Parts: sequence; structure tokens; C-alpha cells
Amino acid sequence: RVPWLLRETEILAVLAESVGPLVPCFEWLGRPSETFPYPFVGYRRLPGMPADQIETNHSVALAKDIGRLLNTLHSVDPRRIPPTPSGWEPEPWAHIRTRLVAVAEVVRPLLAGDLLAEAEPYLAGSVGEPRRDGPRRFIHNDICPDHLIVDPHTGRLSGLVDFTDAIVGEPVQDFVGLVGLGGRRFIDQVAAFYELPLGDGFDAQLEWLSRVLTLTWLAEAATQDLDGVPKHLSWVAYAFDT
Repeated sequence: RVPWLLRETEILAVLAESVGPLVPCFEWLGRPSETFPYPFVGYRRLPGMPADQIETNHSVALAKDIGRLLNTLHSVDPRRIPPTPSGWEPEPWAHIRTRLVAVAEVVRPLLAGDLLAEAEPYLAGSVGEPRRDGPRRFIHNDICPDHLIVDPHTGRLSGLVDFTDAIVGEPVQDFVGLVGLGGRRFIDQVAAFYELPLGDGFDAQLEWLSRVLTLTWLAEAATQDLDGVPKHLSWVAYAFDT
């Protein structure tokens, strides 16, 4: 984990120039010692709560904040982003499809009716992954309600955390995790405030990724975090609500 942590400190130093207080600022950099033999960091707590832990009537305002933040993040020069340790890259989308098939039997009992019928082709692995022909930019690569910090009083975005997995990749990967905040309707609101081109295949990529990944996350919750199953069931429902 040490190379990843050190890389994240470099990334956040770059982002501080354009994003400012919406991302963590590592003010404390601890050096290895006999007491603790690894580097460690500290930053001032970003005010607010994870986005899915509050009720807000300001979805358009929050969508505007997120859209503008993504526009800024995706405009960062990829050449300034340090490479991942050991040349790590996310798994190919074909592997994501295979991984869902492997856990399909965990998911099926949790679904019913029309939702199960709509999900079945994905659980069976018969829906092929879309072509990856979009632009490649610097992306957070793990945007989800847990990492989006929101002011509970105003419903406005106050921070984005956890840049460990940040890479140069397809922008759609930063939109798909927003499905948990209101499905495609909310994602479309975010995209309305996003000024960079997304590519002709964005819609197909977003639909496929949101369905495959929410089903996979549901399987993970069922085996690792039962309390999280209702939340992930709602995300699946959002992903299939067209």
C-alpha cells in the first residue's frame, strides 16, 4: 500500500491547483520510524456527510456541483499523473462480465419479477460489453455516494475523497457510480453541466457498466455486508429503470 499512498499524495498536490478545497490536502506527512515503520498522512476533515446518507431536495444543485467537478478533474493533463505501481490497470470489461457470471447464483434469489427478468441476460453473461471508443482522461475511477461528501444543510457538494485508484481512463467510469444517487435521471442532470465531449458510445457504455457493476456490488454485499443489501438492491433498480 505504501507506493499507492505516496502516489496519491502526488495526485492530490496536482489537483489542489484546480480543485482546491473539494479534495483532501495532505498537510501532515509522517515518515517511517521505529515506532511506525511506514509513511502516513493526515488531512483536515472535509465537512459534510456521504451523499447517500442524507435526504436532499437539491438534486439539481448537487448535479451541477458534481458535473462541474468532473469537468475540472477530467481536464487535468494526464501527463502530470504518476503511473500506477507495478503498471496496474483496471480489469478489461470482458473480465467484469465474467466476474458477474461467477456470482450470479448469489444475486438471483435477491431479485424478483420484472427486475430479475431484465437482469437475467446480464447474469448469464449474454450481454456483451460495448465498444470502448470514448476519450481517455484523468479520472477518479471510484466515484460513488460514499466518496462524495455533501453539506447536509444545503445539499451542495463539499468534497470528494479517496483518489487511490485514480488513473487515465474513460470518463464514463466516473459517471457510473452516480447511479446510486438517482439513476440515469440524476446522471443526465450531472452530464448537463459537463462541458467535455463524452464520445458517441457513452450511453451504451453507461447502461452496460451500471447494470453489470450494480449487480456485482449486490453480490459482494450479500456475501460481505448484509446490512448493505437493501442499498445495493436500490442501485440495481435504478440501473434498470429506463
